[in-house]
Amino acid sequence: MKVPSIAELAQRIRSKQLTISDLVTICLDRIDQVDSEIQAWVAVDQDWAFAEADRLQSEIDSGQDRGLLHGIPMGIKDIIDVAGFPTRAGTDWRIDTCTQHAPLVQNLLEAGVIVLGKTVTTQFAGFDPSVTRNPAAPDRTPGGSSSGSAAAVAAGMCIAAIGSQTGGSINRPASYCGIVGLKPAFGEVSTKGVVPLSRNLDHLGPLANTVDDAVICYQALKNLPVGRISSVEVDVLRIDGFFRQGDDQVNGLIDQLAGHLDTINCPVDFNELTMMHQRLMAGDAADVHQLEFDEYCDRYATQMASQIEIGRRQSAQDYLEAINYQSAQRQAVCSWLDKQQVVIMPATTSPPPGMETTGDPKFNSPWSFLGLPALSVPRGLSVEGFPLCIQFVGRTVEAVVSAARQFRVGL
Repeated sequence: MKVPSIAELAQRIRSKQLTISDLVTICLDRIDQVDSEIQAWVAVDQDWAFAEADRLQSEIDSGQDRGLLHGIPMGIKDIIDVAGFPTRAGTDWRIDTCTQHAPLVQNLLEAGVIVLGKTVTTQFAGFDPSVTRNPAAPDRTPGGSSSGSAAAVAAGMCIAAIGSQTGGSINRPASYCGIVGLKPAFGEVSTKGVVPLSRNLDHLGPLANTVDDAVICYQALKNLPVGRISSVEVDVLRIDGFFRQGDDQVNGLIDQLAGHLDTINCPVDFNELTMMHQRLMAGDAADVHQLEFDEYCDRYATQMASQIEIGRRQSAQDYLEAINYQSAQRQAVCSWLDKQQVVIMPATTSPPPGMETTGDPKFNSPWSFLGLPALSVPRGLSVEGFPLCIQFVGRTVEAVVSAARQFRVGL
C-alpha cells in the first residue's frame, strides 16, 4: 500500500489537514486489520500512543515543533530497550519490564517519534525463522532478523521502524518486503540498551518507505538535526565475481540497471571474509550467551543454539585470527574504495524464499563485517510478483544516498 512520506505527513500535520491522533489511529487500525495474519508485532500500547499523540499535538498547536518526526508512529525491534515493555528478544523467558529507554530510543522520542510498540525479531536476532510473514506473499519469508520491523512498514502498520544487522538483518528483510533499508557504518548508532549478538558486528538502522524517510530516521537515531541531506558527487561502479552468485533474476536486474558501468577491482576475498564473519559472530554469540545458554539451552532455537555451540568449540586462536582479519580488512577498505565511489550489487541472492528460512545473507554480511554503510532499495518485481532490490555500498551514508538518487530509486 502507498504510504505518504514523512515530509508529506509533517506538512499535513502542520497545515491541520491531519492530526497526530488521526495518524496514530490510521496505523492502529491497520494493525487491527492485518497483523493477525502478518504477525509483525510483539506488543502494541494503544493507550500510551494516543496519550503521546495528544501531548505532541498540543506542542505543535502551541508552536513547539520538534521537526519532521514530530508525531510520526514507529516500531522498535524487540532486542532494543523501550521503557514500559519487556525486551523479549524472541524468547519466552525474558519477561521483565524495562525501566529505561535505550539511547537510540530516547533520541527518537526527543525528535517527536511515537513508539507504537515492539516488533518481532528472530530469537536473539539469529537465523531461525520468526512467526512474521511477508506482506507481499504470506507464504514467503519477510527475511530476518528484523522481520517484524520490515513487515510492519511494508504493510502500512507504521511509518518507519528500527532494526538491527549483524549479517544481513536490515538490508535483506527490507529487500524481501519491498522497502528501503539503511545500515549505517559500524559504531554510528549506539548499541547501548540493545541485546547483542556480536559486539564486533552489530549495527542499528532504519527501515522505511523511501530513502529520504530512512535518512530522516538515521539522523534522529544519531541525535542530529533532521532534514534532507544534500547529494554529493559519486562515481557508481559495479562489483561482480562473488556478487554474481545470485539467481538469474537478480543478476538480470543489475545487468539492466548498471550494465553500462565500469567494474571495480576489489582485492577482498569475499569467500574468506564470509568464513571469518561466521567465525567472529559465533565466537561473540558464545560469549554473550555464556550464562543464559547454560540455564535455558533447551529453549534456544535450533540455529541459535548451534551457533553458540560452534563458538564454544572454536579455539581462542581462531577467534583472534578473525578479529585481526576484520581489523586489517577494514583498514584496507580505504585503499580500494574512495569516498566518492559507491558500488552497486543485488541486495539479495533471490526473491524471498519460503517461511522455512530467513534467506541467504551472503550479499549483506560482507558489509557488516567491513562496517561500511549499505543501502538497499526496491527496483521492480520478480516474474512471480515479489520484490527485487539493489544495494549501494560506500564509505558514507551521504555517498550511498546520493547513488540512489542518481539512479532514481527508492524515492
